[in-house]
Amino acid sequence: MMRPFAAERPLEYPAKPAPIRSRQGLSHLPAGPRDRSPLLTIKFITNTPKFLLNLYQTYGDQASFFLGGELFIAVFSPEAVVDVTVKKQHSFVKGVGFERMHKVLGRGLLTNEEPVHLRHRRMMQPPFHHQQLDEYARVMQEIVHSHVEGWSVGEKVSANEEMMRLTFQIVARLLFSTDIDQYAEGVQHHMGVAIDRIERTMLPGFDRFDTTPLPYFRKFKESSEYLADVAEDIISTRVASGTHGTDLLGLLLDARDDEDQALSHDDVRDETLTLILSGHETTANVMTWALAYLRDREDLWQVVAEEAASYMPLGQPPALRQVLQAPMTKAIFAEALRLAPPVWVSPRRALEDVEVAGTSIPKGAHVIISQYASHRNPEFFPDPHEFRPERWLDDLESRLPRGAYFPFLAGTRKCLGDQFALLEAHIILMEMARSKRPHPVSPSLPTPEPRATFRPKGGVPSVIVGV
Repeated sequence: MMRPFAAERPLEYPAKPAPIRSRQGLSHLPAGPRDRSPLLTIKFITNTPKFLLNLYQTYGDQASFFLGGELFIAVFSPEAVVDVTVKKQHSFVKGVGFERMHKVLGRGLLTNEEPVHLRHRRMMQPPFHHQQLDEYARVMQEIVHSHVEGWSVGEKVSANEEMMRLTFQIVARLLFSTDIDQYAEGVQHHMGVAIDRIERTMLPGFDRFDTTPLPYFRKFKESSEYLADVAEDIISTRVASGTHGTDLLGLLLDARDDEDQALSHDDVRDETLTLILSGHETTANVMTWALAYLRDREDLWQVVAEEAASYMPLGQPPALRQVLQAPMTKAIFAEALRLAPPVWVSPRRALEDVEVAGTSIPKGAHVIISQYASHRNPEFFPDPHEFRPERWLDDLESRLPRGAYFPFLAGTRKCLGDQFALLEAHIILMEMARSKRPHPVSPSLPTPEPRATFRPKGGVPSVIVGV
């Protein structure tokens, strides 16, 4: 077995081209900041979403700049997003950030390159078919109802911590069909450390410190090792039981490709870690942002409560298609995902010279698309910084150009669990709307703490209020 933190880049992956360190001979690069001092890098690391949004507002749909001595090109238009994620996706591999994420998640769907990625994706599709998701919906509702019932009106809580606990319970039950509460606190702590280090050390050159005794990097490795230990312990226990079971872990262990080959132990571990992150951390964050945005919108809470009665009536098992059709609930999450997308930036690396929306991208350049920045295009989203879920009620998404709104990415890289995540979030919001919920106490929105996921800083202090 090879642990993610120490694993080399798999030989099956395309070879990464050499980085570009000079503008010499590249006369057609987009405009952008010419500062190559450490100050630009500090601005990027300090608040990357703000940096990218400033680029977009200053230079338009594309901008070029150097970080860590290497060329970056940011592209923001819908056409560029579609080129990078769909039409010309094979001209790119995952870029900075994802390379760091590989040290935690190994070769999971989120980090994998072709041809390995497509093989794993095909093997992992059955657990996310609609029929299976209907069964998940029943379990989700049971867990959420029990969790919400445990709150006391007037109780002071951290909204983010509550959402983390709740989504971890859901993932634990659906992934492992067993009680793994003994891991909950450790997984949440070490996943938080790993997510922090992934983003803060994403630029070229930081990897040279991974094997040093510097505490900041030592803790990165410790957290990666802890998470791998947990995943391997759970998998080993299941295998030793003599039965794989019918939960997500069992389906991973039983999955076969077209040549009847199973996933390796390392592959199952890495996909398990990826599912924990995507089904727990990301959903908890967007749920917390939704609570923060809804703080002063009792009118919307009332509509969601009415939708809960209609689209998820008590005494009936919830169904995926019905739950996801609740208009206002759907609109609230579309707007929360627009303003606070859990995956807010998607770096790539050009494998060859390629044109993206009329911009020439040279081989070896880092290419950045950003959900955070592109979702704030005023042409498609008037008052782009305002939380206005009503904008989605007239079927806005169907009228947007492809690539204007992409919280789950697109193409073969689109999140396989997007329906799972939306189902989970809808059920949580509707159950809270008809019972109890954390109400943020601050009169202002939380400060973003963008790491590998888009986190709200400070946990969002709240008080439990009743209907």
